[in-house]
Amino acid sequence: MPRIFSWLLSCAILVLLTSCSDFDKEFAVQSAKTTIEISTDGTALVSESFDILVKKAENYGGVYVDIPQRFKDASGGVHWRDFGLVAARRDGSDEYYFKENNVPGYSIYIGKEHCKRCPADLFTGVTKIQIAYRLGRLVRQEGDHQVLFLPAYMGRVHDQGARKTLTLRVPPGGAVRPSRDDPATYETIQRAPDEFVVSIAAGKGDRVLPDIEIEYPGGTFLGGTSDRRMRWWLSDHFLPFLSILGPLIVGLVVILKFRPSWLLPAPLIVVDIKMTESISPALAAYLFLNWKADAAKAAFMASVCHLAVKRTLRVSSLDENAEASDLLAKHERRKGKAGRAKWYGLPAATRLVFGRIGKERPVGDRRRVKNARPDVRDELHRTVTEEYQKVRGTDRWSLAAVVSILALGVAVAFFSGLLLFSASICGILLISLIFAIAFLHPERLSVHTNFRQTVSLYVTLPALMILALCYIGMTKVISEQQPYLAAILLDIIGIVIVLAMLRMPTPKQRQIHSNMLILNRYFRGEIDGPAMSVECYEHYLPFAVALDVEQRWTERFNLWRASEKMDAYAPDWLIVSQTDGIIKVSSKSAEE
Repeated sequence: MPRIFSWLLSCAILVLLTSCSDFDKEFAVQSAKTTIEISTDGTALVSESFDILVKKAENYGGVYVDIPQRFKDASGGVHWRDFGLVAARRDGSDEYYFKENNVPGYSIYIGKEHCKRCPADLFTGVTKIQIAYRLGRLVRQEGDHQVLFLPAYMGRVHDQGARKTLTLRVPPGGAVRPSRDDPATYETIQRAPDEFVVSIAAGKGDRVLPDIEIEYPGGTFLGGTSDRRMRWWLSDHFLPFLSILGPLIVGLVVILKFRPSWLLPAPLIVVDIKMTESISPALAAYLFLNWKADAAKAAFMASVCHLAVKRTLRVSSLDENAEASDLLAKHERRKGKAGRAKWYGLPAATRLVFGRIGKERPVGDRRRVKNARPDVRDELHRTVTEEYQKVRGTDRWSLAAVVSILALGVAVAFFSGLLLFSASICGILLISLIFAIAFLHPERLSVHTNFRQTVSLYVTLPALMILALCYIGMTKVISEQQPYLAAILLDIIGIVIVLAMLRMPTPKQRQIHSNMLILNRYFRGEIDGPAMSVECYEHYLPFAVALDVEQRWTERFNLWRASEKMDAYAPDWLIVSQTDGIIKVSSKSAEE
């Protein structure tokens, strides 16, 4: 729990750092100039320069410069180009910087990383911010022509009162295509065969301007190799691919959980003898009765019967009035390896019932079995649940799916610039879950005895939730980020779905439950199964008690014994209750 609190606190600090700047009140862009040099392979070296007027002595200490990497062509196709930062300077000297991802590209912060009221404020007056970077190939093929496409740089700069100027140095022989959207959006002047000057007029609000396109004859720019073209295609579709991969994994997990019958294990049509040897009779009782409250009684008596047929104790009957005697297991365990192996070969639930019966005060040499049941009920349920989870095994592929979806969601959030936004959403959901657990299961939180948890639950968590809500409310998700935000939310929902499905029975658990149904039909004589014998009768008797068909199973055994003309059956684990050679192991059969 403390690790979760520290993680949420770290997210809150990041939220504060990214929310304490108000650019328009602290800075103003007086001029913005860009020089773009295009080489013959279609890549570009870009140099940008901004004259920034610092209005307030107390300010954020730096500015963000948005670098586009995601371009749209005339047909609406999206292209993603490589980016490499060359330099970041302030007033001609190298300056501290860091990069943040965004859907259109990068946001480069130039300046000291600090919050307001910290000692690294920029001095009032005009300061010059410079940045240089390289962009990947900006050329596409259209028939027998090649088109150089450039984003309308400086179209979205804070304080639209500034005029923006772009100088394009390109290979000669190109012709600028007129803007199809608004011819007056920007003005283009060709100063020389290899130089164009683009002027973007000052505006009052941010605008998304159409790209600048220059058409060239085919062969002007070097053609890319097949591996380069493949790499460009992959980079164009990298983020959308990551976005759909998470929901696809969730869908695959759901299909595998609810897979069609031809993928499921074949239904059991005969009794699985090995399966009855691998589980306890107590677990069989809980499974057959679908974990209902009255399954505890059947599980307890089945364990008592199991102890009897394993010669760990002797019982007078297999009903509630049974008495137990000759508790020899502890002595056998002290004798050596054979005794210990026999004892620890019993299921944990069976050993638990034995231990609780052994604590009862004897009357003579006998103990009342039913007196032990109330005290062992809850612990027996926990023990059987643990056994059921072990039968389930480690669901590694589901856990791997959760980790994969989480990693994909983080990657999408990182590359789309929504990492803090997504962390805030997850923080709100996590805090809500903690409060729900505290309300529904207060015993899981030691808030009444642990002062630190009390402060975290009632003070820190609400404060963090308020901060996360404020950050979400103040942060604008641009239209290009919205599909990726939807993908991140789908990943979160997918993780919840996969974790919820971890509670569903595995194929092996379903097979065990199916075997209980088959075993019940076998006890009733409706289907064939293992050949009857004394060993078979004793082996399955605890399971017959667990499934509440002990009387029917004993009747089948007595009929077989009569047909075999077998002498009276007097097992050494039963305190004598025998009449006319018919074994009676319960009050029900005695009444017969």
